[in-house]
Amino acid sequence: QYNEGKFIMNIPVENDINIINMGEKGPNLLSVSRAKALIAELNYDECKAVILMGNEKVFSAGLNLKDLMSAKDPKEVSLIFGTLRDLLVSFREFPGPVISIVGGHAIAGGCLIALASDYRYGMFGMHRMGLNEMAIGIDLPPDMLSIISHSIGRENLFEVATQCKMYSPKQAYKKGLINEYIGNPFIGKKRATSEALKRAKKLASFYINAGAPFTRLKQSLMHDTDFDYEILISNWFSSETQAKVKKVMSTLAKK
Repeated sequence: QYNEGKFIMNIPVENDINIINMGEKGPNLLSVSRAKALIAELNYDECKAVILMGNEKVFSAGLNLKDLMSAKDPKEVSLIFGTLRDLLVSFREFPGPVISIVGGHAIAGGCLIALASDYRYGMFGMHRMGLNEMAIGIDLPPDMLSIISHSIGRENLFEVATQCKMYSPKQAYKKGLINEYIGNPFIGKKRATSEALKRAKKLASFYINAGAPFTRLKQSLMHDTDFDYEILISNWFSSETQAKVKKVMSTLAKK
C-alpha cells in the first residue's frame, strides 16, 4: 500500500497479477509521484499482469491542472508531461497484459492511461470518459495519438481525439474506448465492479498462460513515433492556452 502525502494506492497481488486500485476516493489525479509509483509497479520480474482500477466515482481525472498552473519553470511542466508519457509508454511496453476497469470518470490523462491498457472493462453509470485536450489548447503528440488510434477505429478517431466529447459508458463502448461493457443497472455498481474484476482476472490468467507468444504479439502491435516535446511545453505557456485552462479551472471551482 502506498500512502504518500496526497494519495493512497492499494495493490494486492493475486496469482502473479498486480491489482492496482489508484484510490478508494477522490479524483485519482496523475501527479508526478502517483505516476512514478504506478511505473514502479510495472515490473515483469515481480508480476506478469496488471489490473488497474479507480473508485466508484472516478477512474482518473488525469493530470492535476493546479500543478501545471503553479509550475512557472518549463522544466517543471516538462517533468509533468514527460512523466505522463513515461507512464503511458510503461503500459505499452509491459510484456504482460495491462487491463483497466473503468467504473468512474476517465478524463484526459485518465482516459489516455485506460486507452494505453491492452483491454478495458466498463459498466453502466453516470460517469463519463473522454479527451478534453483540444478544449484547453494542449497538444496530443503523435505518440499519444498512436495510443488512441490503437483502440479507436478510423471512423471515430477524429471525433474522439478532437471534439472533446465526454461519452457515457455505453457510448464509450460503441466508440471503442471500452472493449467490454457490463450494462445491467440492476446489479449495483459494486457488483458490476466485482464482475469486471472477475473477468479481468480470468483474462489476465489466460494471457499469462499464453506466455512469450502474447509478449511478442503485444510488441508487434506497438508504434514508434517521434515528437518534439518542446513544442508541447512552449504551447503550454502561451497566453491562449493559459487563458483556456484558467477558464476551465474557474468552471470546476463552481461545481
